[in-house]
Amino acid sequence: NQTLTSLDLSDCYGIGDKGWTALADSLKFNHVLTDISLSEKLGCGEDDVHNGMRDAGCKALAESLKINRALKTLHLSGCERIRVAGFTALAEALKTNETLTSLDIAMSPGVRDEVCTALGESLKINRALTSMDLSLCKSIGEEGCKALAEGLLSNKALTSINLKGCTGIGVEGCRALAESLQS
Repeated sequence: NQTLTSLDLSDCYGIGDKGWTALADSLKFNHVLTDISLSEKLGCGEDDVHNGMRDAGCKALAESLKINRALKTLHLSGCERIRVAGFTALAEALKTNETLTSLDIAMSPGVRDEVCTALGESLKINRALTSMDLSLCKSIGEEGCKALAEGLLSNKALTSINLKGCTGIGVEGCRALAESLQS
């Protein structure tokens, strides 16, 4: 399809790993789709009935982002079954992706310090991303915030980062963030 620019598959729990992988693979060849939402409601992906996106689907999506040159907005908020490995792969893909401007991974328990370290490294290289939503990722702590702050020191593209409700960010994390704002 050469006309569809936006696709919303939020809360589509029956897709499963094979479906998510097929969708991700199609993004390698799609040059039109600019906005995709795969978000989930919190508390709906924890049992076998609700088969939300997992690491395998997120890793496939990350591989596609390395090639895709059209996608600008990606919503993955509330994806409870994606863990550190999936989100880290996504962060790594940002090192080579030149078109994604907005990433929403809010309310995702798998977004932890390790993921923020990978995101921070990607921010040092990425020049396309302008907005990142990490709100209510309560597993982000001091080290994660420090890594993000370090990435912000050399990033000149990001204009908005939402860390609302990231209750693990303490004094040292906030101090590192404040220092990055002074440069």
